[in-house]
Amino acid sequence: MAPTLNIEQLNSNPSPQRIIIVGGGIVGAALAFHLSKAKSDYHIILVDKSLENLLGSTGHAPGFVGQLNESPVLTRLAKDTVQDYLSIPGGFETVGGLELSSTPSGLENLQRRQETARGFSLPAELLTPEAAASLAPDFIDAKSVRYCVHFPTDGTANAGIITSYYVDQARTRGVDFLEETVTGFATNRDDGISNIATIKTTRGDINTEGSTVILATGIWTSSLIGNDNSLVTQFPIPIVPVAHPYTFTSPRPRRVGTSYPFVRWLDHHVYARDHGDRDGLGTYDHPPMQLDPTGSAIGAWPSSFNQVLSDASSNLRNGTEFQVQGQSTHLGEPWVADKPFNGIFSVTPDNLPFAGRVPDVANLWLAAAIWVTTAAGTAKLLAREILGDSEHSTTPEDKALLDALNPARFQGIDADLLVRQSLSKYNDIYNRET
Repeated sequence: MAPTLNIEQLNSNPSPQRIIIVGGGIVGAALAFHLSKAKSDYHIILVDKSLENLLGSTGHAPGFVGQLNESPVLTRLAKDTVQDYLSIPGGFETVGGLELSSTPSGLENLQRRQETARGFSLPAELLTPEAAASLAPDFIDAKSVRYCVHFPTDGTANAGIITSYYVDQARTRGVDFLEETVTGFATNRDDGISNIATIKTTRGDINTEGSTVILATGIWTSSLIGNDNSLVTQFPIPIVPVAHPYTFTSPRPRRVGTSYPFVRWLDHHVYARDHGDRDGLGTYDHPPMQLDPTGSAIGAWPSSFNQVLSDASSNLRNGTEFQVQGQSTHLGEPWVADKPFNGIFSVTPDNLPFAGRVPDVANLWLAAAIWVTTAAGTAKLLAREILGDSEHSTTPEDKALLDALNPARFQGIDADLLVRQSLSKYNDIYNRET
């Protein structure tokens, strides 16, 4: 997609009714779309380093949307997200999700999750191993699992299609798009409160005086606002980029009949899905690795991931069909699609996103560390809060969600401790220890 304006044009027409979204992945695109739906005088601009390619986590997300989470906040946002995705042609397929275990503690966990799901009006059914295997026979060996829960309204999201839809719809509603690489921010102070005065890019500065700035910058957020040379906020924003291996089978004919559900082996921290012409597999069963992302969300391949994938694939009936030798990608080399890769995403100390206004920077909002699972729900929540008129005003439930996602919630906690807490959450994503 071609940009609709440049920095010179943007700076020549300053306006207090301007909202600048930095980051054009699924979160930034959803924000542009939902803000543009309002009947308002806001001029909305989305800035991204590449308007043609999704260079962040959106571009390689496995796409599973499991609505039930140990956090009620994430469950609510995921349910809202699914309702949004279902309205997008080709955006969401309700294939269902299966969670498997073979241990007594795993049974207790699955039974508890089934009951919790009912409290959120999400259907969930305990299945026999044979019934679960019949839903995904190439993945599941009924003899190797003992307990299964099926979540029939979960599904898989095509993040690329969804993002393109949001962008196209936003563009028809007058949202402008600017292709620039953002490198940082300059602030000024007025009556003791900071403001983002300038967005710095590789090709010049964007004047943001009087504008609302929203960072939907994912894995790059902390490096943009928290480095020692240009500390934007005094509040710690612990968004920690981590490594994550994902792999595929070789191409195969598409399966006939009902699509396979997304499958998660909770005891082993492994998940798998049907991508149509091949299968995909990922695992969290390895020590967390903090990374420093550069141009894209594809990191160099650690050699240890070869064994990690080999161990993970042994849990699937068709495990021998998965590629386990990763790409020895070096900086500047292209990523080869449909081969094992190291996909970088963000973790936080409490596994919750950051969404809301930064208290000590009057015109700065965050929408970061947000997965595809909750992207649309979080974008709609923020749009209601930012617009703040009677038609789009937030409800008490919205305010409770925003309190939980408050960018200032880690005030006063040591930065190193927050990083350690974030990394520890990597292995808890599937609640294996609960």
